[in-house]
Amino acid sequence: VALWPLYVLHVTEFYPGQMHARLMANGFFGGFILGFVGTALPRMLSSFPLTLWEMGLLLVIYLTMAAAYFRAKIVWGDWLFLGMLGWFALCGVRRVFRRADNPPPGFVLVLLGLLCAAAGAALAIAEANADEARWAALQHLLSYQGFVLFPILGVGPFILPRFFGLPSAQDLPESRRFSAAWLRQAVAAPLVAAVILLSFYLEYAGWLRAGPALRLGAAFLYIATQVPLFRAAPVSNAFSLTLKIAFSLLLAGFAGGMILPSQRVGLLHLTLIGGFAAITLAVATRVILGHSGRLAEMSRPNRWFLATMGVIWFAMVTRITGDFLLKTKFTHYAYGAVVWIIGIAIWSAMVLGKVLQKDEE
Repeated sequence: VALWPLYVLHVTEFYPGQMHARLMANGFFGGFILGFVGTALPRMLSSFPLTLWEMGLLLVIYLTMAAAYFRAKIVWGDWLFLGMLGWFALCGVRRVFRRADNPPPGFVLVLLGLLCAAAGAALAIAEANADEARWAALQHLLSYQGFVLFPILGVGPFILPRFFGLPSAQDLPESRRFSAAWLRQAVAAPLVAAVILLSFYLEYAGWLRAGPALRLGAAFLYIATQVPLFRAAPVSNAFSLTLKIAFSLLLAGFAGGMILPSQRVGLLHLTLIGGFAAITLAVATRVILGHSGRLAEMSRPNRWFLATMGVIWFAMVTRITGDFLLKTKFTHYAYGAVVWIIGIAIWSAMVLGKVLQKDEE
């Protein structure tokens, strides 16, 4: 996001629209998604974890990709992103064949999210030298929404109940066979996936209200039936409150695009920052605390996390406001970026150091 203040201050001359979008989708969210799946999936499969050289190659490709995007080498970055996804898929396949258990039923949506990312990058590469960007709108939907939305919906029913002290219906007994209980739990995932993919096509085809409306309805029904956000729960702290607000903002972004199609890009940041980013940071915090032997800290009030989210949500408001105040549009983008950086810096200071602490249990 520092690309925006650098652009406003004329330190860089490239318009950072595509660079920023790729760095946020494939870099920020991509790093968290691959990190989470790469950490959690081997455990869920009762298989072996990623090796140091597998992770090392992923990291090298990831950093090279980010550098390419930062230098406005968009096509290079997209090729590197595809290569990273391909290598990650190969790492995953090795664990699948040597598994003793199946992943949670909703994880089919995680796979679909990765496929959306790959398809979006492939479309962008195909159109890089084309005279007409016929698929640009669809690429944006797949890369910037599908890539993150599907993993959140897929992981949500399994991990989010733990934030509220509730059992997960997708936490099933270990078995390599697809049991009747697993299949029952898995029914909702392909249904919601089909509807959301249809919503992408409708929006791409010019149905700028119908597409977001269908996406809003599908996401709302899936969240309401699969994720216990507003059920009575024994745990109430900064994380549970953040998740309730974040999922509400996620849906609000779709609603905003439906109501004001001309402002859908700006209002989508309700979903991207208010929803996707907040949920990502909440899940990442729990994963890091859990793997460092500090899971008990999740039950504390953790007001620092709510304060951090307040800063990030303020950045969201600043970014969206810029699209309604055209004379100071880029100044708002720059201010929003600086505020976002402050919020992420606070989170990093409180959480990231624990990555190097081993769980001794």
